[in-house]
Amino acid sequence: MGFNRPSKIQEMALPMMLAHPPQNLIAQSQSGTGKTAAFVLAMLSRVNALELFPQCLCLAPTYELALQTGRVVEQMGKFCVDVQVMYAIRGNRIPRGTDITKQIIIGTPGTVLDWCFKLKLIDLTKIRVFVLDEADVMIDTQGFSDHSIRIQRIIWLMVAKETADNFQLPSLTLELSRDIMETPHSFLLPSQGTWSI
Repeated sequence: MGFNRPSKIQEMALPMMLAHPPQNLIAQSQSGTGKTAAFVLAMLSRVNALELFPQCLCLAPTYELALQTGRVVEQMGKFCVDVQVMYAIRGNRIPRGTDITKQIIIGTPGTVLDWCFKLKLIDLTKIRVFVLDEADVMIDTQGFSDHSIRIQRIIWLMVAKETADNFQLPSLTLELSRDIMETPHSFLLPSQGTWSI
């Protein structure tokens, strides 16, 4: 993938994302500095390939970004035997009651919300890593903010209090992200760039 050494954001964030127990994290850095690779490594490190159900959930503000992130997961995940990705995006229609066996779900907020609550395809109590990619974009977009925070709060209420698992939420304002996460660690490099939570 062309990595010779970790970027500054990866150097600061990866030890925290890969730590045991996991820790919450907010990261901001310019495009192209390796935020996606960092949170993808975190997701891949938390997946148990023998467990055939969704364990990691990544929300992206657009169909295109979801596909782009998924390609990074697939490329980096080719070394993780039997770890698979599924896309919760428009056009990917899954019948109610389908047993999803893919461990990593990447999608847009509206579709993920439907899969979780209308179709009951994803058991949020089993999510180990939750990522909001470009969370600032989603918070600024009407509807995405409500969807994203609803999913996060339900995961937090059902899972995090018991398991203290990892949450990465990109692209939110610091105040809002602190409101939905307990004691996050923050890395802001530099002052401009998208957020990862």
